[in-house]
Amino acid sequence: MLARKFPITVLIRTLNEADRLSRTLESVKHIGNEIIIIDSGSSDETTEIAETYGAKVIFNPWSGFGPQRSFGEKHCQNHWVFYIDADEVVTNELQKEIHELFKNGEPQHACYLIKNTMVLPGDTKPRLLADYRKVPRLYNLRFARIKLDPSYDRMDVDKGQSIGLLKSRQFHYSFRNWGHTISKLNYTSQLAAETQKEKPIWVLRVRLLTEIPIEMLKYLFVRRFIFAGWKGIAFATTQSFSRFMRILKMLEQQIESKRLK
Repeated sequence: MLARKFPITVLIRTLNEADRLSRTLESVKHIGNEIIIIDSGSSDETTEIAETYGAKVIFNPWSGFGPQRSFGEKHCQNHWVFYIDADEVVTNELQKEIHELFKNGEPQHACYLIKNTMVLPGDTKPRLLADYRKVPRLYNLRFARIKLDPSYDRMDVDKGQSIGLLKSRQFHYSFRNWGHTISKLNYTSQLAAETQKEKPIWVLRVRLLTEIPIEMLKYLFVRRFIFAGWKGIAFATTQSFSRFMRILKMLEQQIESKRLK
């Protein structure tokens, strides 16, 4: 339990995560000395499970990814925050790396990126040669904070402050099954269409033609989902179609907006 002495608050957003929250909390329970759950109205046993791990559960109506996380930051007792989604798992290697940062006092950087690695639906570990996304998860609230972007988690780091990168990975079990994949991507594409800056209509029309083939190539070969076999092809297809739908929804909204003016 020595790790509990580290001045880190683990921050998590939740909504009906009872089926997978325990796995997440088990992986972070020794990272810091406080766990804060910002719940947006779970109707399952999410809050009860969180409380069994000693987490403080605070209700806040959903207002978007950035605003919800920003609300949580205001309730953290520590300057240092480790943010994790309720569908992610910290590996033992990453936990040890975080501990090493704090063994000799204040870490060097104001914010640290981690290597977030997607796990495909039904799998227990990442695919062969899996890529990763660098996401800001460990940060000092005196110098860094989440931006109020409802679509994405973007960090605002004070000028003059540095950003580090942790070597170890974190696993992301974003999709419970393929049906959940479609449902979640439909929601995020709609949210992006509603909140992102408008683009020229002619650009959106061109992207309707190019989005799917370009994204398929990116997911299959640049991000190496081809090595996951049929699951990799299925995932690349759903992701590419989601990007197409985002462009289509943006185009539809902008045309309708201009019609009403």
